[in-house]
Amino acid sequence: MKTHSFIKIALLALLLLGANAGTLLAQNPLEDVLPPDIMPIVVLSGSDYEMGYQYGQQAGHLIERRKDAYWAFSLQTLSREKVEHQLRAIQYYAKRFTPEVIAQMRGLAAGATAAGLDVSYADVLLLNCWLPGTLGEPAPNPKTHPFPAEAEGKVIPTKGCSVASAWRSATKTGRLIGMDTWDDEGDAVYQLIIVAFPDEGNNYISGAHAGDIGNHFLMNNKGLFVGNSGGGDSVRAKDRDFGLSWSLSLPHLVRYANTAIEARDMLLPWHIDCPENFHFADVHGNAFVVEKTPTIQGVRKPGDFGEKDFLFSTNNYFIKEMSVTKQGDFVGKHGGYGAGSSAIPRNMQLWDMLHNYHGHVDAEFMKMILRFPGDGPPYPPAGGWETKVLRPTNSRVAVVVPDDGDEGMVYVCTGPAGRVIPATKRPPAYPFINGTHTFFRLTLAASPGEVVAEAKTAAANDIASAYAAFMRMNYTDVGYVPLKNLYDLANKEYYQGNNFYNQGVLSSGHDANFNLARAATAYTRAQAHAQQLYEALNPPPTSPSDLGLRPFGGDWATWETKVGRKR
Repeated sequence: MKTHSFIKIALLALLLLGANAGTLLAQNPLEDVLPPDIMPIVVLSGSDYEMGYQYGQQAGHLIERRKDAYWAFSLQTLSREKVEHQLRAIQYYAKRFTPEVIAQMRGLAAGATAAGLDVSYADVLLLNCWLPGTLGEPAPNPKTHPFPAEAEGKVIPTKGCSVASAWRSATKTGRLIGMDTWDDEGDAVYQLIIVAFPDEGNNYISGAHAGDIGNHFLMNNKGLFVGNSGGGDSVRAKDRDFGLSWSLSLPHLVRYANTAIEARDMLLPWHIDCPENFHFADVHGNAFVVEKTPTIQGVRKPGDFGEKDFLFSTNNYFIKEMSVTKQGDFVGKHGGYGAGSSAIPRNMQLWDMLHNYHGHVDAEFMKMILRFPGDGPPYPPAGGWETKVLRPTNSRVAVVVPDDGDEGMVYVCTGPAGRVIPATKRPPAYPFINGTHTFFRLTLAASPGEVVAEAKTAAANDIASAYAAFMRMNYTDVGYVPLKNLYDLANKEYYQGNNFYNQGVLSSGHDANFNLARAATAYTRAQAHAQQLYEALNPPPTSPSDLGLRPFGGDWATWETKVGRKR
């Protein structure tokens, strides 16, 4: 058990002074000018159009803000005519491979418009694609990548991420545990969590940027975990093309695939837009990483590189055939191709964690990986960055515990989970406002109401734990007042959730989900703030040693990463 000193509490309390209640899917832009410090929840059910409408109704204010940023960014390098021309190609591939998203995007625009916001179908399509030429790279060569003829006509009214999964012998209980991060360096970090109950297909939870039909992480009620990470830059121009984006492909996979095998086979024929890694694992012990670009692909499975009941993927490739997209040879035993890529040390860290601590993995272990700082170099580094999974650019991180049923859980943190973050990027590289560095929990229960009920129970438990820890303090202790304010905030959010929950039960149709989404958002905010108080007094594990395991980097094992900071 860790001990603490009130000197530490005083320092942490200064960080907590900035805590504020924020707003819950507020519609007044003057009230929430900053991106959400804790991701709001949207709750969707019904047909494709209905789910889109509810999405626009619940989060249209964030979508409007993000689409303005995307248009401003795109029009710096492309004309509006060129943007609209390229959107027709994106729409063509969406219709061909994931047609249900067209109705969702139309519904989303209608729901946001009904809420008094300026969001069109074209805006939503723009948010769900990558446009060639906007990042300074050349547009696809028309000789090798012709514009699809079927796309002509009117539009209908890079990331760096880390993924891992472990199961059976690699975990404490044999249960599948997944981990997924999204890294973002942009300013328009308007994020949310989608909880969806479609009329057709599986129920699922997905992380997303506002306006995305879906993004990663993802989990469905058949026990499938889907992670995603960009495949990194390619030395070949032909590995970027008009095609299906991750935000239009991932939600289809989690909605219609029941197993990792089905997800793999569904994905392989698709034409995507840029280099990607698609990570699939299910509760039956099936797992794959599909390494894929618009022109080449390969499938990696556990054991190909010595993994026993685990897999990991970041932002490069392992399969030899995919090496044509990278510079340099394979790095080490588990770094992959792509000399100089930050993916290489992250791959090595994940190998060391999942291989050397085989059999000890659970949700708390995965959270620890997301907090593990290691030894960050000074700026500028003499020998390159030794990048960890924990980075200043972590936009959202999640630990996923799937279930073939109604008990799958996700633990989500907005921004980096760790407080000690190596400066592995040129400043500024921390785009998040007032992060709590704590996880809230959602359960993919059988219905929207049951999801909210589980979130309420989790909030009540977290508040009780925070209260027990806080009651050990005295009025005269340094840090008492700001911690008391944080405790009061968690309670206010909890009771705010109760009010919205009651309104949701008393409502029907779109209004019911609107109120249930506000309730879920209030309860998850209460969880995050209660955890923030608790962890100020009981610091969470940031290394294997904190979990009672042998030290990372010790002479008891072989390591591919540099020795981490001793805690």
